[in-house]
Amino acid sequence: MKTFWHPSLRIIFCLILVLWVYPIVFDGEILAEEKVEITPGEKIYREHCLRCHGELGRGGQGNFGTKNPASRMIPSLNTGAMKLALTTDKFGDVLNRKTIKEFILKGSKVEGTESTLSQPAFKEKLTEAQVDQVLDYVATLPDMRPIRYTIPRLLFLGGFWIFLGLVVWSIQTKKKILNSVDFPKIPIDQLDQLRLMELDACTSCGECVTWCPVYLQDEKEAITPRKKIADFRELIKAQYSPNAVFFDCNPVDPESIKDFAKSLYECSTCGQCHFVCPSRIDTVELWEKIRRCIVDLGFGPLENQIPLVKNTKAYDNPWGQPRSSRAHWARAGKKDKTLLMPPKEIKEGTDILYFVGCTASFDANLREIAINTTNIMNALGLSWGYLGNQEKCCGSVLLRMGDKEFERIASENIKMFNELGIKTLVTSCAGCFKTIKQDYPKVGELNFEVIPFATLLSRLIEEEKIKFNKKLDLKVTYHDPCHMGRASGEYDDPRKVLEALSEAGVEFVEMERNRENSRCCGAGGGLKSGYPQVQQKMTVERVKDAERTGSTDLISTCPFCYQGLQKEIITMGSSIRMRDLVELVALAMGLPSTRINKEETKEN
Repeated sequence: MKTFWHPSLRIIFCLILVLWVYPIVFDGEILAEEKVEITPGEKIYREHCLRCHGELGRGGQGNFGTKNPASRMIPSLNTGAMKLALTTDKFGDVLNRKTIKEFILKGSKVEGTESTLSQPAFKEKLTEAQVDQVLDYVATLPDMRPIRYTIPRLLFLGGFWIFLGLVVWSIQTKKKILNSVDFPKIPIDQLDQLRLMELDACTSCGECVTWCPVYLQDEKEAITPRKKIADFRELIKAQYSPNAVFFDCNPVDPESIKDFAKSLYECSTCGQCHFVCPSRIDTVELWEKIRRCIVDLGFGPLENQIPLVKNTKAYDNPWGQPRSSRAHWARAGKKDKTLLMPPKEIKEGTDILYFVGCTASFDANLREIAINTTNIMNALGLSWGYLGNQEKCCGSVLLRMGDKEFERIASENIKMFNELGIKTLVTSCAGCFKTIKQDYPKVGELNFEVIPFATLLSRLIEEEKIKFNKKLDLKVTYHDPCHMGRASGEYDDPRKVLEALSEAGVEFVEMERNRENSRCCGAGGGLKSGYPQVQQKMTVERVKDAERTGSTDLISTCPFCYQGLQKEIITMGSSIRMRDLVELVALAMGLPSTRINKEETKEN
């Protein structure tokens, strides 16, 4: 306690008291002045806008989800600008009643994504009349009201925050201070400035809860995106707070971190929450970075997920199979005569490298994906090759689990790929595609193009190099894999291929939830191994989505999705059939398949 009453600390605590009491009293005076009847416009604002934008004219102090004074000031300053635009011509044609109204009703494009009320996240859009009432309400606010009441808060509280930041977070002393604590603190070196800002950007509006496929099957608040962000924010705030540093203490116990880790890994990293988040928080990237922090601390991954990580490190694949058996799928295809020609070993000067992936290589039920892909490329006479037993895991499992060994595998693969001199790397696995296309460049530069096999098929169809000579008479629907869809934006090429197959008698229909709103099947992110019962329920819902279309076949471009969906189709006794896109193309081209009975195809 002697340390607590050090004179310098007394001054600091007095400053805290004064600087926090002043705004509270100040706000109390404001409230006393403004006891007026609530107008229809204000009522609509409170119902539809308050959750994210906060109390008008008071810096968003009411329900705004962050304690950062600068952040609280932002919505009020926006309101002040809107007030000027509605009552004056200060902003001309750039910002006036017409442009504001159009923005609210139609939204705008921000980095190619719709914002404001045209997001699917909003349960109810405002009518034109309601928007007029809200704007009328804003126009009646006192002149410069937000700036009058938020500038003092910014000067006092913002200045105090800066003062503490200079003392606690100075670059010269940060590491020395943090390392002085006996119990390890959460290592946040993996969190860049953007990730730290995202922790403070969450307003706890709850749109992520509405759309989270995991929460729909296991309704625990702890696993919701907003709660995970709030919990992690509180953990690091507690460990890196001025009190923890000044008094050399760690207020977080290991059990709290263990509980948080359990919730953190109950997630398929599907990215749906990112697409409906009004703040556009990149949740998938954030979860992976936080998992890395938890793993570095020794609290992750979960027990059931550890074998996948260990196998990947020891055998270069999550299934624990020796590398010498990676190309056994080709031997099996040759034996049952479904593989017309053996795959070609990659040679210098080859244009295309086919990256098979672990699931299609080692799962006997999915090797047909690799066989059909090989048959198609051989039939088209493409300049291609594969790595055979030299291929190793892309490292996706390690990355999703938060293991730092991902960088090692990625670096080794990048070096090997670049030395081949290829022009294009194609893969028939959505997870491999996302990892190599988006995550590898963060480790090292790639000197080749990375595309999914569906894109290659789409290009060849457009160039009229693929001819369909078999009639299939199928009605199909398409499941967007999360890694290929939301994570990579590859929505169109698979659909172009399916639409082109109409000349082979394939009717393509969409599920109600498709593209960026596609329902996750639960196979990714470690959820399948960590929480299999939750994953199973999610998969059942996706199969039901497909059944409602009346389709005979459910198509995907991800072996991992295929694996999970096929299992539940059998368990449910559903009449729908699971297929990969390459199988349909191979059939329509007249190539052999081990999945289709001969009577299901006929000559044109």
